[in-house]
Amino acid sequence: MSNRVIEGAWEDVVRRQDLQGHRVRVIVLDERNGAATTTTTTSEPIHDAQDPWVKQLREWAANHPTVSHFVDDSREGIYGGTLDDPR
Repeated sequence: MSNRVIEGAWEDVVRRQDLQGHRVRVIVLDERNGAATTTTTTSEPIHDAQDPWVKQLREWAANHPTVSHFVDDSREGIYGGTLDDPR
């Protein structure tokens, strides 16, 4: 997709099928004071490293071992009974 300017209300722009899956640059025009801010977005979520919850989650994860084998974390794998289930 080539660079092009697309204008409109946010609600209308995010519904556009032709933009799905593409990297976009968004310029928000704040009509209240005429200022403009630029944000580059991707389909990957961007988490604020300063957010206390994100910081605690990353610290928690860093204190647990990494596994290289398959882990069944499906609902059935977690709540389903097994043959050696003592219940």
